[in-house]
Amino acid sequence: MATSFNFQDFLAGLEDIGFYEVALPFLLVFTITFAILQKIKIFGPTGKNFNAVIAVVMAFLVVRTSAIVEVMNLFLPQISMISIIIVTTLLLIGILLNKENTSFTGALGGIGILLTLAGVVFAFITSSGALGWEIPSWLNFSSGDWNFIIGLGIFFLFFMYITSESDKDKKNPLWNWIKELPGDIGGKP
Repeated sequence: MATSFNFQDFLAGLEDIGFYEVALPFLLVFTITFAILQKIKIFGPTGKNFNAVIAVVMAFLVVRTSAIVEVMNLFLPQISMISIIIVTTLLLIGILLNKENTSFTGALGGIGILLTLAGVVFAFITSSGALGWEIPSWLNFSSGDWNFIIGLGIFFLFFMYITSESDKDKKNPLWNWIKELPGDIGGKP
């Protein structure tokens, strides 16, 4: 009789045998220590064996102290979440600053970058229950509300673009900063 595989039971089994409290911190400390020792070449270019032994000893010493492992188990998931947010933000900005697509240059690119950053922050705040508070009910927009807000924003940007004058733009530091933002982030074309 065949049984089905349950991945959650597999992960719970790993937790029961101490995989998360022993093996993962050991591998992390070993890898980081070994990489640092290899990079700085403290024992010369042929000191790979010494670097490995030192990294193993340091990893065992860290795993032996349960207080350090507890701090790592609390700290590393938060750092992982922050790095996911940073990578997502950089990917979205990279989409706007594509070298082949020059439609998002100047003020439009700056506004796009600012809207991307605001969207990532908004998505993080609304999806995270760990902050201890929720978005007020009056900010829960329906699809009709979002359509109106987006349409109003597009109309405002279009009106601002049509009515702007070059002399006026030079005197407005915020507008100049928005126009120069894509070039500052993606490199001047």
